[in-house]
Amino acid sequence: MQNGWSEIRPVRPADLEAILAIEQAAMASPWSVGMVQAELNAEGGVGLVLEGVAGLNGYAFFRICPPESELLHLVVAPQQRRRGQGEVLLRTALAHFAEQGYATCLLEVRASNTAALGLYAKLGFRQVGRRKGYYRQPDEDALLLNCNLTHWT
Repeated sequence: MQNGWSEIRPVRPADLEAILAIEQAAMASPWSVGMVQAELNAEGGVGLVLEGVAGLNGYAFFRICPPESELLHLVVAPQQRRRGQGEVLLRTALAHFAEQGYATCLLEVRASNTAALGLYAKLGFRQVGRRKGYYRQPDEDALLLNCNLTHWT
């Protein structure tokens, strides 16, 4: 999956070190090596990376259980943010899932994450619920979002 300035491809075991480095740099509560490895080996797990000229720029982990897909984690390296790379990665994944016959994509996001909420709204996600006190460090509600993928085909 090429877009001219990067490649989107499945996660490989050799990507683990770069993923963990981005996790540490980008996330307030980063996933541990065990958590990332668990996603690499998860039944129904799909991991995609956005590879640029100088290495990985971001990645996303999904779970799939037809007819649903769920975005678990989308991270763009701090120095690569605000360049549309998260959108390219997510848009590509959603189009792929739609082509495969998935009807919806679900996700949870911190209520204060305005950048992510803007991206998700742009791609057609709508709020369908709220989980009070779901996140820690800091304590915060999660917004539950859903995107209908039938219009992506």
